[in-house]
Amino acid sequence: MNQPTSPATPVTPAQQERYDRVVAAAAEVLSAGGVDAVQMKDLAQRAGVSLATLYRYFPSKEYVLLAVCLARFQEAARRVFAEVPPGDTIRDRVTSHLMREFGAQQREQRLTAALTQALTGTARSYSEMIEAVEHLHFQILRHVAAGGGQLTEQQQKLLSVVIDIFSAASRRWLAGTYSAAEARYQIEVGCELLELPDDVVDAELERAAPDVAIGRVG
Repeated sequence: MNQPTSPATPVTPAQQERYDRVVAAAAEVLSAGGVDAVQMKDLAQRAGVSLATLYRYFPSKEYVLLAVCLARFQEAARRVFAEVPPGDTIRDRVTSHLMREFGAQQREQRLTAALTQALTGTARSYSEMIEAVEHLHFQILRHVAAGGGQLTEQQQKLLSVVIDIFSAASRRWLAGTYSAAEARYQIEVGCELLELPDDVVDAELERAAPDVAIGRVG
């Protein structure tokens, strides 16, 4: 589905500052009351901007949620990219990172539920924003997985599978299908895939079918 409205992009420092105020205010509202608590008029007042300015940069509530999600991953990327991730193996590094990420989701369950709803909505009205979030999440995990080195093509494909497993476990926890312990178990088991030798991955790809890909490498 095409994006219904093209939002403006902040250009000047003043515009960026107003944009960031809206994102920060929205995150606070989401953390306290969830997605239903976000009202555009109230959000404009909280951020100290006019309603016209708000809609110029954030054409809908859905877009606000995606902007909050992207901002959170951008902040995570700044922290993660500034260091060499600890851990002796790719499995250790990715498991540790995803457990911290899941822990953060548990601490901010209302916010997590709202952002997950925006990312997995059936309409996908703002596909470019959603793809930007998904791409950045992959880049963060790829940096963590590499641990200062390089990943093989097979490892990158498996990393996409691990991210899918993590996302599914998180969604089931939010829905109440999984307990937190069950979600952590699923994440840990998924990370074990990263220890598969490249020749095993190649064999599985060939066995599956030449036109079947494990996942997108971003």
